[in-house]
Order: sequence, then structure tokens, then C-alpha cells
Amino acid sequence: MGRTIGHRSLIKILLLFLSVSLFLGKNTSAFADTFADNGRIAFVSVPPIAYFVEKIGGETIRVESLINPGDDPHVYEPKPKQMADLSKARLYFSTNFPFERNLLTKIKATNPNLTITNTGYGISYIADAAHKGHEGEDGFDPHIWTSPLNAFKIAENIYRELVSANPEEVEIYRKNYLELLRSITKLDEELWERSKSARGMKFLVFHPAWSYFARDYGLIQVPVEQEGKEPKGAQLSRLIEDAKKEGIKVLFVSPQHSKRSAKIIADAIGAKIVEIDPLSKKWDESLRSMVEILCEAL
Repeated sequence: MGRTIGHRSLIKILLLFLSVSLFLGKNTSAFADTFADNGRIAFVSVPPIAYFVEKIGGETIRVESLINPGDDPHVYEPKPKQMADLSKARLYFSTNFPFERNLLTKIKATNPNLTITNTGYGISYIADAAHKGHEGEDGFDPHIWTSPLNAFKIAENIYRELVSANPEEVEIYRKNYLELLRSITKLDEELWERSKSARGMKFLVFHPAWSYFARDYGLIQVPVEQEGKEPKGAQLSRLIEDAKKEGIKVLFVSPQHSKRSAKIIADAIGAKIVEIDPLSKKWDESLRSMVEILCEAL
């Protein structure tokens, strides 16, 4: 099974370099004053996005994440202090989690100066019933950062907004941005090589947070959750039977979700339960761990 990821990555970087040079020529000074307020604080939805903002912004900004370690973004309710801080913020980097759709509408009404940047702009989202929005609107997987290929676009979207908001720091942002692109390329090549033996492998996850990772590396994610709910009765029996037939040996769980159904399934099929956090701020380490665990499970 071949892959042109090396060429694809180089092409993406060349295109991004071109967009950088074109973007730097634009007059962005009109946005400078808005970002200078409030101690240069940027809000993000989840810790992995903070990783990218900090890599590009360096010491010029402080990054605050709404979701903290152990929080479940699917049932998240902002704390009063977070609401107060958001009402004075100027930058927010979104990943389109369902909780953001209502929250940001409310915040924008009280804080019209807030600039909301969709870090997934230009990314092809994967449909996912587990992440349906309010009023039954179609759902899609918001965990876009689990894909290094998506990370190129995430980094570009963040870079553009930081330069717009704070153009006097453009040289710092450009240097950090290009270094981040190089590290993403290196990580992707590394993961592709290391995951060769697992290509086509099915792996169980309690919550479907690794769709983009699986797509990048030729893997198949099998979620335990069915439309965001734990399976019961016939659904659970069918899942166990299918997992046995496939010889699945590992079941990934995240610290934000219940492990009750996961343990039942793991015991029934003789699989190992592995906890890994898709919301970890240690973005690159999480992806390396996923590949390592999958290869060990062969």
C-alpha cells in the first residue's frame, strides 16, 4: 500500500510558505490595538490547540484553555470566572465542539470585539453521529488535531490570526510558524514509517476521537459508543462478537469517559484497556503513543 505523504507534505509546506509571503505583504496594523489589550491573552477550546498557539505565539501571549485536564467537552459548562474572562477577551480559537456553538454566540453578544477563529477552516470534517449539535443538527468529529496533515492547516489558521492581531511581532510568529511546520512534517513521516506494520488494523475506542488519525495512517477506528451513548443489549453483544472475529487486542479509553462498558468488552474479547487522552496538551507525544501501542498489539 503506497503513500505519497512525503511529496504531499512538501507540497503543503511550499504552498504555506507562499501564503505566508503573500500574507505578510498585507496591511494588518488596524488589528494591533485590539490584541494589545487584556495582557495579550488568547483563549482556546481545548489543550491541544493551546499547543499550536503557544508554539507560534511564543512568549508574546498567554494562552488559556476552556477545557482543562479531566474535563469532558461534550458536557462542559463554563465556570463563572471563565465567562468573565471571555467577556473581556479579544481572541478565541475554536474547534467547533458542540458546546462552543451556543457559548460563543452568547459571548459574542456581550463582547462584540471578540475575534473567533475557526482553526478547522479549510479542513474536511468527518461526519460523526456522536457529536451531534443542538436541535438534531448533523454532527462531525471536532478532534481535528489528531491528524498531522490537519495540523498544517490548523497552524496556518492560527498564524494568520496572530499576525493580524499583533503585526509588530510578525518576525517572531513567522520564525516559530515555519519551525512548527518542519516539526509537523518530521512527526508525520515518523508516524507513517512506524505504523507500517499496523496498516489496515482495526482498533477499538470508547469514544470516537481518533477518526482523523486513523484516516492519515490507514487504520480503522471502531467506536464503542453508538451515537454518543454506551451500547446495551444486542448492540453490546454484536460489538463483542465482531471484535472477537477481528482479533482486536486493544481498547482505548480516555480519562473523560466511563470505563464500565469498556471493561465488559475488554474482558469478553481478551483485550487490553489502554488509557490515552486525545485532549492532552502534549500533542506530539499522544500521537506517538497511539502508534506505539497499536504496533505492540499486533
